[in-house]
Amino acid sequence: MSMGDTSSQGLRSVVIGAGPAGLIAARELLARGDAVTVLEASASIGGRVSALELDGLTLDAGAESFATRGGAVAKLAGELGLSVGPPAATPAWVVAPGNAYPLPATGWLGIPTRPLDKDVRKIVGSAAAVHASLEPHRPLGEFEDDITVSTLVRSRLGDEIAERLVAPVLQGVYSRPLDALRLADISATLPQELRDAGSLLKLAETKRALAPAGSAVQGVDGGMWRLTQALADSLRAGGGSIVTSAAAEALARIDGAWHITAGGGKVVADRVVVAVPLPRAAVLVPGLPAVPATGNQVAIVTLVLDAPVLDSAPRGTGVLAMEGVTRARALTHSTAKWPWLARAAQGRHVVRLSYAVEDPEERLADGALADATRLLGVELVPEQLRAVATTYWADAAPKEVPNLNPAQGLYLVGSAAGLTGLANIAGAAFPWEQ
Repeated sequence: MSMGDTSSQGLRSVVIGAGPAGLIAARELLARGDAVTVLEASASIGGRVSALELDGLTLDAGAESFATRGGAVAKLAGELGLSVGPPAATPAWVVAPGNAYPLPATGWLGIPTRPLDKDVRKIVGSAAAVHASLEPHRPLGEFEDDITVSTLVRSRLGDEIAERLVAPVLQGVYSRPLDALRLADISATLPQELRDAGSLLKLAETKRALAPAGSAVQGVDGGMWRLTQALADSLRAGGGSIVTSAAAEALARIDGAWHITAGGGKVVADRVVVAVPLPRAAVLVPGLPAVPATGNQVAIVTLVLDAPVLDSAPRGTGVLAMEGVTRARALTHSTAKWPWLARAAQGRHVVRLSYAVEDPEERLADGALADATRLLGVELVPEQLRAVATTYWADAAPKEVPNLNPAQGLYLVGSAAGLTGLANIAGAAFPWEQ
């Protein structure tokens, strides 16, 4: 197995994992003059930002958008010659047992910036809305950086807003309950930003002003998968090497260099960057917290439908499901959300449902059409289903990793570093620069 030419100037750097974090790291190391080789366990690159071929369409197998905060992803896309844009301005919905409602037009992470508005009062009730509106007048008090979103929102805004607005939004994004999601998991700077604002509503207002309707997330024209493909193309054009079907099996530090066993061969490097999910990273790097390989799994079931009943986008760009409604936690009506995809689909509809994996043997696709019917509020039948695919993603909620340089010349990035979301990954400082 050829591991690439390591004779150029600079260090010999090996990156384990060709997902977005690994490819971004590899790009930066190549720019520094390193001889860079990327090892990828699967047969293709991209990780959670990879392509899915279905019914003649090239779709996103994983992430289909990115948070705009910080601007790092949009900047990277621009450098790679890609165009980005916002989703359609149609609101998403929440479906609860016996109830369905569109999310308020003014909000941030489900927190209503104008809690006395009619659409908010209709959802949570007038008493809860008034209680929330008075939040800026109550002292913030002291709190720890690891405060959970549940504790914060319930104490500041009340249970109704936590359960009916914030929980559906954040659980749909982070695939974990509010009491398992820390404020700092959303962004490491949020605890201090909240202290500076002195109020949760004031912080939400500031964030909303920076990200008005439709701009909190964006996508890449043609699909997010084009970002990792462009990174890979740029890396190869610059002299870097990507070796697929080369799962890293072991790391050993010998005579001042790293020896990597992978894909039936070995490569020697001065620097190793681990950019794989934490369960796999823990196998390679001694001292990392052990994480079950089957824990925190998320599945995405993608449906391609001939369903004219969906032409009117009956539930906007998608649906967030509350507990007890369906097995699916969320649904995205992708052809209603992304204009480029609607054009490419030529009358077909693409719908994606996300699931927390409870039983790896469960055939989630078997129930996806019924879940879509319940969440979209219209009847969908098997005859309308053109194609279906299920993709699985491990370690959807990575644990915090305090030491990103656990040994000389060994660094952790992306999921291996406890990061989730493209905005956090692209915006993070490289550990060899810290």
